[in-house]
Amino acid sequence: MKKYFALTMITLLSLNMSAGAAAANLLHVYEDALSNDPVYQQAIAQRLSDKEAEPLNLAPLLPQAVITGGPALNKQHFSGSASPISSTTSKGYLFTLALTQAVFDFGKFAALSGARAASKEADATLNAASQNLILRVAQAYFNVLKDEDNLAYSLSNKKAYAKQYDQANQEFKVGLKTKTDVYTAESSYAASTANAIAAETTLAVDKETLRAITNHVYSSIAPLSEKFPLISPQPADMDAWVKTALMQNWSIKAAQLASVSAMETIKQQRAGHFPTLYAQGSYSAGYNNNFAGAGIATSVDPNTTGTVPGVFIPTKTHTTNASLSFNLGIPLSSGGAVIAGTNQAKYNYQVAMQNLEKNIRETTTNTRQTYLNIMAGIQKIRADKQAIKSAISSYEGIEARYQAGTETLVDVLNQQRKVYEAQTYYTTDRYAYVYNILALKQAAGTLSQEDLVAINSWLGS
Repeated sequence: MKKYFALTMITLLSLNMSAGAAAANLLHVYEDALSNDPVYQQAIAQRLSDKEAEPLNLAPLLPQAVITGGPALNKQHFSGSASPISSTTSKGYLFTLALTQAVFDFGKFAALSGARAASKEADATLNAASQNLILRVAQAYFNVLKDEDNLAYSLSNKKAYAKQYDQANQEFKVGLKTKTDVYTAESSYAASTANAIAAETTLAVDKETLRAITNHVYSSIAPLSEKFPLISPQPADMDAWVKTALMQNWSIKAAQLASVSAMETIKQQRAGHFPTLYAQGSYSAGYNNNFAGAGIATSVDPNTTGTVPGVFIPTKTHTTNASLSFNLGIPLSSGGAVIAGTNQAKYNYQVAMQNLEKNIRETTTNTRQTYLNIMAGIQKIRADKQAIKSAISSYEGIEARYQAGTETLVDVLNQQRKVYEAQTYYTTDRYAYVYNILALKQAAGTLSQEDLVAINSWLGS
């Protein structure tokens, strides 16, 4: 049995033979995920998009200024004996500055309030996505480590069963074992082969999951040390963790802000029944230059009486105009659109409130379950270590009695399977414990990169 477990350790080392300086640790993988994970990058872009709603809804409440105008050229042609000239030309320009300012428009003010709540919701949603990234990276990372351990156990278990199968064949040939013993050993070997294949496939699948997050393929990653600490959550009070989660969980905060935004949407839709008041002002300036083009013109000479033939006096004018007005709009009928829009907004508010309640309940449940899993995980890991030792001792005793002829091959194979199961339970429980530590802080809204740094220090070389 000592050779069997020495073989297990050799297999583990071969799977991590490139560990050390070349192995990527948890922080390296997280840094790759920060810039490559499409889910997190989408959350960043969505936040930037959502935050633009605030300036978009603020803009209609600020002064709206428009300048219009430009140069103009006007030509007129005359005919007939009564016309003293045949054509005239007029050149000039006119520019108008128009200003509009909302004095009272409840719908637009409500829309701005809703946009501000949505902007804060975008921040909360991104914070939740950031914590979720840490959790997904850790889960994918430790899944690969767990798979590597299980594969090592599966391969060493397969080799041990192969040895038993070969030994049964040799002893059958010399008459020391029956054909049934050979079939029994062959069955265990075939099952161990299937387990090894399944372990290889699981490892390959989980490596792909890690690659999808980071867009990197890692030849090796740093393993979890056997001496990592088993620490209880602080404070050691499940209700205190739930209270913190209800106050700080980012998904709850985002849902709360979404309900605020939905309430402002109700006000915005209802404002379709309210009057609006706008101030409008304008200032215009124009210049005109009129002069004759062709023909004989007459004009009045102020120094003489009558007219002086052949003389045309051009005229130049400069005009300015300023105005200020208030426009009051009173809605009379919208065909029921305001009522329907308000009802729809109310239903959407109910959806937001139910989503908030769902987040509160899920967060409460997850916090309690994760806290309990951590406390149970500490005990399970300690029990798993003892179970492995006991299973090994039992196996060694059964194998010795089998060699002495007092135990059957079936007993040996069954106990060997129990050793393998104890090892896989230990592997599963130790990585679940580390993951649950991060999951508890994520539920409480306190998970940060510093927690990842702490977990990273538990890794070996």
